Amino acid sequence: MNNRKAKCVAIPFLIIIFTFFFVNLFNTDKIVSVSENRNLEKKPTIEDFKNGKYSKKFENYYDDQFAFREKLIRINRIFEAKLKKSVVGNYYLADDNWILGMFPKILNGEELDKYSSTINELSKISADMGKDVYFTMTPHKTNMLKQLYPKFVDNKENININKEAFKSKLNSSNITFLDIDGAMSNKFSGKELEKLYFKTDHHWNGTGAFEGFKLMAEKMELDISSEKLKEHFSKYKVMKCDEKDFIGSYNRNLNMIVKENEYPIYVYLEGQNYEYFLNNGKEDKRVEEKKVIATSRNKKKWDYGGAYIRGNVCNILKIKNNKSLIDKKILIFRDSYQAPTTLMFADLFREVQFVDPRNIGNIKTSYEKIIENSDCDIVMFMYNSSGFDSMIQNMIDI
Repeated sequence: MNNRKAKCVAIPFLIIIFTFFFVNLFNTDKIVSVSENRNLEKKPTIEDFKNGKYSKKFENYYDDQFAFREKLIRINRIFEAKLKKSVVGNYYLADDNWILGMFPKILNGEELDKYSSTINELSKISADMGKDVYFTMTPHKTNMLKQLYPKFVDNKENININKEAFKSKLNSSNITFLDIDGAMSNKFSGKELEKLYFKTDHHWNGTGAFEGFKLMAEKMELDISSEKLKEHFSKYKVMKCDEKDFIGSYNRNLNMIVKENEYPIYVYLEGQNYEYFLNNGKEDKRVEEKKVIATSRNKKKWDYGGAYIRGNVCNILKIKNNKSLIDKKILIFRDSYQAPTTLMFADLFREVQFVDPRNIGNIKTSYEKIIENSDCDIVMFMYNSSGFDSMIQNMIDI
């Protein structure tokens, strides 16, 4: 009787073990974990064996490539959410379906020197050519919605600490620092700021981007009166695009466990004449708007990049508009927070050139050459307050 019970327990257990063994054996390796927003470990090589790293790398590889891993992570996170846990994965789940990111670590002196030196060097090249230089710090959701975080979170000032330390190391004789992060938090209440951001994504929405853009333009030297600028912005219209589901970046990384209906908002100006060009490092090639703006417009679902603009079309993207408010050209090194402001820039400047540091590796050029070859009047580094360091690191790595 005992043997029979033992077999009843052992046989299903062995079936499960061998099933996972054979599935893992023939399973195709995955490259990226969507739920964790990271690249997965690759199979170790002979070089790893020679360097004594084979065992550790194989352990990480096996963990990352384990069969049904994404599904098991999803099930675990669903249970954690059902149990009303404040922290699920790398995110805080707050009331009213808000998903909030972690605060970044405080940057050390060596890191700050490295990042500020990179910007100072490029700014000097620009200034020596007679170009105005701005570093625009856009307001990351994490720093704007501190009131939504659990009370036990004790590093809420990290972004401000990094921002001020970085600013202090920039050469103010060449660079004008535009702290839109600080300006937004000073202008709007907590409840007002909540209306300017997506709940399940890490970005601001179209309305938030418009408010930030206005603050930025007001602080720039554009040789235009504040009255004329105010009149220009009063002409903008607002449209919510609610005919398809929105996939928030944070929610996607959590396997879509939060059910929240939210939609992209467009703040736009009518009657403009945009022309779009992509540059391969040598020449401009004219393209249709649908190739660069809202590229997921024909899909059933879309994310932030698909609704506004993706970085992979900004290896070098140029937009011309002969109906712009001012007769100036601007070159912008950008991150994803810039996306909803794309046509706002084109409404304001006769020519706008966007460069995304994460996406110029496939064209043979450098940041110095991009600046030197541009006939722009203004060079702007436009990075968000939480991730500006990683964007500058991308510039260093190219």
